[in-house]
Amino acid sequence: MELASILLARAIAWVEPADLNPRGAVFYPDLTRALVARYNFQRFPQKLEDFDESKGVTFGVGRLGDTVIEQLVIYHYGIVLDTKISTQESKRSLEEAFEWGRKELGFVYKPDMVKRWQYASQVTFRSTAPMTGANSAVGKLAAGVAKGVADTMGENLKYDLAILNLDYDQLTRKNPLGRFSIQRRDNTPFSENKYFSDAPLPTDIHIQLLEQFEKDLSGK
Repeated sequence: MELASILLARAIAWVEPADLNPRGAVFYPDLTRALVARYNFQRFPQKLEDFDESKGVTFGVGRLGDTVIEQLVIYHYGIVLDTKISTQESKRSLEEAFEWGRKELGFVYKPDMVKRWQYASQVTFRSTAPMTGANSAVGKLAAGVAKGVADTMGENLKYDLAILNLDYDQLTRKNPLGRFSIQRRDNTPFSENKYFSDAPLPTDIHIQLLEQFEKDLSGK
């Protein structure tokens, strides 16, 4: 497997912003100016309605050192930070921001205030392993579809598995997690063997699972 790109590495800290500012000592416009000054965000709240945590208070395209932050979003239930580096780096950047807020802005913060961490990872990769190798029945079905099309339409087209989705019963959890998926990259010929994958996992685990899946497909 050849990793082509990391499109999204998201870390979500499940902590209520109100708990970080229990007495309302930190004024939102002051926080905005401090965040923009520190991270050089190019998009940030400017109108009163932009500070609605139910919709997400969004800061976009910032940087601190070598870390480019795609966006930072503050919700009433938690805080989201996206990079294109890794979920580990996104989490580290968010924890660093909490510490900075405690020291410089007067936030009340301790690591155990974050009740849990959640992740989202999106990558593209190349692999020559045949997707239909995931199941011999799928391979037979693809061959049958190709034959059916040839018989009825007179066209010889090669069919292959284009999307693989793994999910759980969404009714078993109040706050849903994303599904795990592998699919052919949009607007890319099958011959390029390029795929997109989405997972509710840390980046390193996501990549490890894709590498193992490729080995299993190849019988290695």
